[in-house]
Amino acid sequence: MKSAEQKVIKFIQSHSLIKNGDKILVAFSGGPDSVFLLYFLKKFSKKFGIQIAAFHLNHSLRKSADKEQKFCEKFCKSFSIPFYTLKADVKTFADQNKISVEEAGRNLRYKYLQEYSNEGGFNKIATAHNADDNAETVLLNIAKGTGVKGISGIPVKRENIIRPVLCLRKSEIESYLKQNKIEYVIDESNLSLIYERNFLRLKIIPEIEKKLNPQFVNSVLSTSLNLQSFNLFFEKLLGRIESKYVRSEHNEVQILLSLFDKEDYFIQSELIRKILSEKFLLPAGQKDVENILSLTRKQVGSRQSLKNKVKAIRERDFLIICKEKISKQNQILIKAGEEKEFNSHKIRISKVDQSDFKLTSDKNIEYVNGDLTGKIFVIRKWKAGDKFQPIGMSGTKKISDFLNDIKVAAKEKKNQYVLTSENRIVWVIGKRLDDRFKITPETKKIYKLELINE
Repeated sequence: MKSAEQKVIKFIQSHSLIKNGDKILVAFSGGPDSVFLLYFLKKFSKKFGIQIAAFHLNHSLRKSADKEQKFCEKFCKSFSIPFYTLKADVKTFADQNKISVEEAGRNLRYKYLQEYSNEGGFNKIATAHNADDNAETVLLNIAKGTGVKGISGIPVKRENIIRPVLCLRKSEIESYLKQNKIEYVIDESNLSLIYERNFLRLKIIPEIEKKLNPQFVNSVLSTSLNLQSFNLFFEKLLGRIESKYVRSEHNEVQILLSLFDKEDYFIQSELIRKILSEKFLLPAGQKDVENILSLTRKQVGSRQSLKNKVKAIRERDFLIICKEKISKQNQILIKAGEEKEFNSHKIRISKVDQSDFKLTSDKNIEYVNGDLTGKIFVIRKWKAGDKFQPIGMSGTKKISDFLNDIKVAAKEKKNQYVLTSENRIVWVIGKRLDDRFKITPETKKIYKLELINE
């Protein structure tokens, strides 16, 4: 048995990557790494007691893409390996989602791998990442600023994804294929320095190996594996801390400010990374973490905007992390007998008789003097300078001051709506009626206003 094969078998066994009876779908590009992985798993399928198949995604990025697809199909046919393929327009997907072509290709590849895996009854997906890929990932994450998870490199296994050849150098793989006269295709884009990984692979890592450590890639892998073991322990610890200080409500996460007084900076940073990654699918750089942490030293209502329309807001007792809501309507017209939706709520206006008028302590229900309003009402967000006369008061008050007085949270304050008629505020919705529109003994027309929380 050849040394590369022995190395991979030992790696698979030591990390429990494959079990008897597994059905494995292999990500197959036709390049040397995936050719080696697919050939290896086919050769030792009886030893491991597994079934395998291959999936190829045609990225439609190069003229050679169709040729590579045909190579993959021919290769699988020669070894009687079930083959699945799909063509995707990665460039268009990247443009539509405003991400790099590399990221778009990766996202689509994993998306379709999972879909085909589910449909075909495969319990595992195998990718052909090698030790060089891991070193590139670690350096890239360090360059961009990352936490412990980032510098631990490519996981040996993550959920149903396994990486059996992570232990091998690319040179070992290519040498094995050459010795066994196994063909593969060359991705010419791997030679272009416009891609970050290629710059590291072709320029930086060779210099490090030449001047600092010829075993640099293997040293990085050893460190990565140690850090991945640490991460398993640390994630359990972080989970316990998260349950103590963090709560999720709808599409937002609240972090108690006591976290920042009682826990170490490292814990604070990693918990924020975890929240951004898991709850908002946002890989957080060090700058993002520092921006959020800075809010703990600022006044209530301060905010930080992150990528993907994620924002963080300082409240009195906690930080909020949430998605920006985009309002498609600046104002909504409504009249008696209608019900309209706004900002995940509904408001209903109905005309009622004098006999149906009953005062209530429910702030979601109010009755107004229809003799003093127009027939058409407007629902809109309050704006700077808006004033009204809170019921029971003789003078007017700015809505901003009123909301501060009743201790409305900064996030809720920004999303406060008002009901107006003829450019006058009738109701700070769900909070307070304007005194000028209250019911009097002389009132002839009464409107019932109802806020319905969905």
